[in-house]
Amino acid sequence: MQSQQVGLVIVFLCCCLVATKSTPLSVHDDISDSYESASVSVEKQPQRKPLLDNDSDDGVDDDDSLYPFDDSRLVDDPMGAMERHQRVHDHNWDVLIFTQQWPVTTCYHWREDNPSQECTLPQKKEFWTIHGIWPTKLGSLGPSFCNNSAEFDVDKLDGISNRLETYWPDLKGATSQEWLWKHEWQKHGTCAMLIEELDDELKYFAQGLSWREQYIMSRILDASDIHPDSNNTVTVINNAIVKVLGKNPSIHCLFDTKHEISYLSEIRICFNKSLELIDCDGVKLGDAVSIKYPGGNVTTNCHISSLVHYPSLVPTPQRKREWKFPLVNVYKLLQFLMWFTL
Repeated sequence: MQSQQVGLVIVFLCCCLVATKSTPLSVHDDISDSYESASVSVEKQPQRKPLLDNDSDDGVDDDDSLYPFDDSRLVDDPMGAMERHQRVHDHNWDVLIFTQQWPVTTCYHWREDNPSQECTLPQKKEFWTIHGIWPTKLGSLGPSFCNNSAEFDVDKLDGISNRLETYWPDLKGATSQEWLWKHEWQKHGTCAMLIEELDDELKYFAQGLSWREQYIMSRILDASDIHPDSNNTVTVINNAIVKVLGKNPSIHCLFDTKHEISYLSEIRICFNKSLELIDCDGVKLGDAVSIKYPGGNVTTNCHISSLVHYPSLVPTPQRKREWKFPLVNVYKLLQFLMWFTL
């Protein structure tokens, strides 16, 4: 009888101890479940891109680990060596992709990848910054680095450098600011030189500033009551942009595999060689795919039926409470068992 009592007590205590073991705290404990539902006609859903990603370095918008969250990191190259050869030697292009990034998501990604990484957020709230202007072929990637002998003359930017520091900053800090502009010019600007309007450093970067002032993404989203710290489907975000611009953008997310949350990362709009706003349809952008839904079409790597979080603050890191069972508790447990079995 006593042995049965001891067995029952031990089982009961073990169950209590297992129940007290804490679980990880998620970034967001509550995400609204109210979102626009739609039946989607699509052959392929976009893959959910992991937040931390260090795969291939092969894409139009990859900035050599400066912005490691670029979706070009997950690009497979189905056309093989022939396409890569074409990207290197054919410097012609069809459209210009103007990309604005949400700095909060960028900084979150960097911090998750490297907690000691410096990341400077803009002082203003709801402030989207420029990632780049990328000349691109329809249905292909690139071109890039169209003139490897081109020198970057930062002095040509003296008249706009203060505005560039505000609207086209290096979020990793001011110490690498000039390096960022040099990189953007050599990789993308030397290809944009194909047209007279962008054939030197001043014209190229000034055009980015002009588009940033004309297409303020926070205001475009605000017109449809989409604000930081909200959750919306990518179709809602797409409809908000089309409502203002009348053209289809490309919307990009980062997926946090730890917490199963998609974060709004970049919004891209497209222009032709006459610098006229056009649809981004037909532009190959990493793992983004074109999806038809009732009322429109969206190019995105965000999952069509999941909520996309538009963070207002860099989310707090995941924290775990360790399960600690000090020796003193073991001693007390043994004393209790001895008393109970007497």
